[in-house]
Amino acid sequence: MRLGKHIFGVGVMTGISRVFGFVRDMLIAHVFGAGRLSDVFLAAFKLPNLFRDLLGEGALSSIFIPMYADKNKDENFAKNVFSWLMVVLLGITLLFEIFMPIVVWILAPGFADDPGKMQLTVLISRIMFWYVIFICGSAFLSAILNAFSKFLLVAFMPVLLNIMLICVLLLGTFFAQGTILYLMAFTVLLSGVIQFGILWSRIRRRHFGLRLIKPRWTPAIKSMFKRLGISIVGNGFYQITIIVGTLVASFQNGAVSWLYYSDRIVQLPFALIGLAVGTVLMSSISNALAEKNMRSVYIQQNSSMRQSMMLIIPCMVGLFVLAEPVIRCLFQYGAWTAASTHAVALAIMIQVLVLPAMMISQIYSKTLYASQDVRTPVKTSIISLAVATVIYLAAFYFIGYLAIPVGIVISGYLKNFLLRRACRRRNLIHTEPRTRRAIASFGMLAVLMGVGLWFVPIPNVWMLFVAIGIYAIIYLPVAYLINKKI
Repeated sequence: MRLGKHIFGVGVMTGISRVFGFVRDMLIAHVFGAGRLSDVFLAAFKLPNLFRDLLGEGALSSIFIPMYADKNKDENFAKNVFSWLMVVLLGITLLFEIFMPIVVWILAPGFADDPGKMQLTVLISRIMFWYVIFICGSAFLSAILNAFSKFLLVAFMPVLLNIMLICVLLLGTFFAQGTILYLMAFTVLLSGVIQFGILWSRIRRRHFGLRLIKPRWTPAIKSMFKRLGISIVGNGFYQITIIVGTLVASFQNGAVSWLYYSDRIVQLPFALIGLAVGTVLMSSISNALAEKNMRSVYIQQNSSMRQSMMLIIPCMVGLFVLAEPVIRCLFQYGAWTAASTHAVALAIMIQVLVLPAMMISQIYSKTLYASQDVRTPVKTSIISLAVATVIYLAAFYFIGYLAIPVGIVISGYLKNFLLRRACRRRNLIHTEPRTRRAIASFGMLAVLMGVGLWFVPIPNVWMLFVAIGIYAIIYLPVAYLINKKI
């Protein structure tokens, strides 16, 4: 399987999804402003997104694909898992529909102070929560397609939701805001139905006999749900750490916003490169381990390391050097001050240093998941996140909000060390000398160009694009030749 081709395809689709997501957010701000109806929609939309993160996408794929590959892609196993998943999702949805007033009150107790706002949020949440069944079901269908190395259609699905919401928001001039709110809620649900239908039809065209059956409680199902529970605990701990970081930052005026924008910028290259690598490796390494072909595992790991680091290292150096111009060109308008630009840039310059560790950790964790080891990635995440929380609390008194990016960097490299040690103990990883040489070469080339970029004056957004373009035009061909030569 050509890793580079699949990684590039998934990365492009992820980038397109991010662009449409940005347009969607801009239109929401334009149609609703930052007021009552935008609060209602965003609060209601948070619930299905939370369950999508916990039960769907990465968590389900990381657990199902290795077991599926180990069972030689057994159709009966897939049918049983699918049937159990639908039963569980239906049960969760019915419970939340019944107790939605309590759930909304827990998530947004302040809405009760605004007459009618709580009731409207409950109603919109009840409409949108049915989306959970279809989007988590789509995540399962996506896992099956990924197991057969079909990535592009799956990667396109998030784009579909954003396109549909953009189309509804463009009708904002023809309908009242309240009507648009209801249309958006039903659009979210409809997008889930359409995504599920598209993926289902693609699987049926492969003559795969996936259908609902009477669920059977087997040792494999018990093992899968146990692993899924462990994964959910780890994800829940991650959410708690984010909340702690926000609470700590809230003691410094403006810090929550500074950290939000810096994290959005730093996470963008990882979303484009890291998540694409993880998606592709999850399937390819699972298949190689099922065949007990360790040579194939090592080849894929080293290839993905070289290709991903060739791209992520210049992103790290470029963001470090251009942090202030990027924020100034993107946000320094209206009420946004130069002081805020400087504060966000400092956070970026620290947090961006974690990108290589995040990238390599993605390879290690997917290898462990592919070997059906769920506990180790979750355990290392909990340890590293606990360390990050301690750093947040201990360093805030001395360096203020910068304690959060410092904690992210330290905990990121700690997680990388723990995952690598776990992989080496089980002979699941072998980093070739040529991979180390290539990564070192990419680093030296990126730093050399970054030093030159530091002295380039960037007065406006056009000069920023020119600087980034020249940086890429020079770096990428040279790095490609280095990779090919080594």
